[in-house]
Amino acid sequence: MVKRLCALALATAVILLACVQTGPAPGEGAPEKPQKQELEVFDPATYTREMMQEDYDFFWTTLEENCATFDLIEQAKRINLEQIKQEYQQMIFSLGDGDAEQFVQIMEMVSSRLGRFAHICVIDPRGYHEYTNVGYWESETAKEVFQSEKVQSFYHWTETLPRYRKQLESMEEATRLQEDEAGEQSNAVMDANIQLSRDGEIAIVRLKSLGFYGEGVSQVVIEKLRTFCRENLDAQHFIIDITGNPGGNSRIWSEGLDPLWAGKAFSSEEVAAYKLGSVNVQMWDGWPENDPDVELRPISDLSTMDYPKLDMQSLEGCDGVAIRTDVDDYTHVENPDGQEFEGRVWILTDRRVASSSEMLARFGKESDLCTLVGTQTGGMGGTMAQPMVMAAAMPNCGMLIQYAPFYFINEDGTCNDIEGTHPDIEIGPDETPMERCLQEIAKLG
Repeated sequence: MVKRLCALALATAVILLACVQTGPAPGEGAPEKPQKQELEVFDPATYTREMMQEDYDFFWTTLEENCATFDLIEQAKRINLEQIKQEYQQMIFSLGDGDAEQFVQIMEMVSSRLGRFAHICVIDPRGYHEYTNVGYWESETAKEVFQSEKVQSFYHWTETLPRYRKQLESMEEATRLQEDEAGEQSNAVMDANIQLSRDGEIAIVRLKSLGFYGEGVSQVVIEKLRTFCRENLDAQHFIIDITGNPGGNSRIWSEGLDPLWAGKAFSSEEVAAYKLGSVNVQMWDGWPENDPDVELRPISDLSTMDYPKLDMQSLEGCDGVAIRTDVDDYTHVENPDGQEFEGRVWILTDRRVASSSEMLARFGKESDLCTLVGTQTGGMGGTMAQPMVMAAAMPNCGMLIQYAPFYFINEDGTCNDIEGTHPDIEIGPDETPMERCLQEIAKLG
C-alpha cells in the first residue's frame, strides 16, 4: 500500500509541475539535494532552425510511438491533430537561427492546444526548477533524464529569460510563505482548500485542492484531517466533497483519511494497454518483464464480452495489456481505543476531478464502504508502473516533453482518460452533488 501510494504521489507531482506549475510531492527517505556543478549554459546562438525542426518532429514522433492514448486527443478535445501539427510547423519554419526563445513559446502554445490531455506538455522552467530542487525521483531513469547535462544546460538558460525569472521569483516567494506553517498566508490557503464540519450524524470534509507540498506543510494538513476523522468516527455518514479538485499530493487523502479505512483492506484491479516505444522501454528499464505482479496479455485477448464499451480500434497501436491486482491494506492502521468507522462514506464528484483526486474517486468506486454521487470525473489516474509519467529530452536543445504512457481501461471498457469514473448516483442538471447526497442520506432515515 505504502509503495503504491508513494509512486502515485511522485507521479502526480510530475504531472502538476509541468501542467499547472505546482510543486512536487515528497517521497520516501531524506531529500536528495541537487548537486551544484558548473555547466555550460545553453547558447541560443548555436541553435539553428534545422535543429528546431528536428526537435519539433521529435515531439510528435515521441507521442505517436509512446503515448497509448495519443490518438484519442481528437475525440477528447475536438481538435485536428494533423492541422495543429502543420500550423505550428509553419511557425517553426519561419524562425531564424538562434530564435530559441521563440521556439520555446511555440512549444508552449502547442501544449496549450493539446489541452494537456494524457498529461502531454513541455515542461517549463517553473516545473523543472521545483522538481529538481526537491530532489525526489520516481525512478532512476527519470533522475538521469532530468539531471543530464543537456537538460540542465537548457533550463539554466530559460531561467535567465525575463518572463520566467519573474515567475520563478513569485513562485519561490509563494513557496516560502506556504512553508511557514505558522504564517497567516499558509493557514488561509489551508482553510480555503480544506473545510471541515459536522451536522448531526453527518461529518463533512471538503477537499478543494490536494496541492500541498513540502514535508512540513503536507504533514500539518494530513494531521488536521486525521484529527477530524478520529473525532468523528461515531458519525453515521461521512461526506468527502472533492468537486472541483484537480489533484495534487495523493498523500493528503491516502494518509489524512486513513482513520476511516482503519482495520480494512481493499482490493482493486487495474487494466492498462501500453506501447513499447523506445522512450517507454528506456524509462521503464525492464518493465513489464521484471514485474512479477503484472499479468501480460495480447491486445487480441480483449473483447466486448468482458468490456462492453471497448473501442478496439483505439487500441490498434498498442503492444499489449497489463493487468494488476492491488490490495490497499489499512489493517495496520489503529485508531484510539481500536475504534473503527462503521458508517457510510459518500464521495462527491464532478468533471473537474482528475489525477490524484481521480484516484480517490476510483478508490471509492471500488469499495463497498463508499458511494459516489455527482457527475463523471476527468480521469487521468492510475498506478501501473514507475515512472507513471514519462519525460523525454529533445535531442538538440534538451527541452523536456512529458506524457502519460498508459491507456487505462474502465470496467465497462471505456478509456479512463476519456470517461473518467462514473458515480454510483448520477445527478441531474438542476441539482448539486451535495444536495443529492443529503437527499439520499435522508431516504435512509
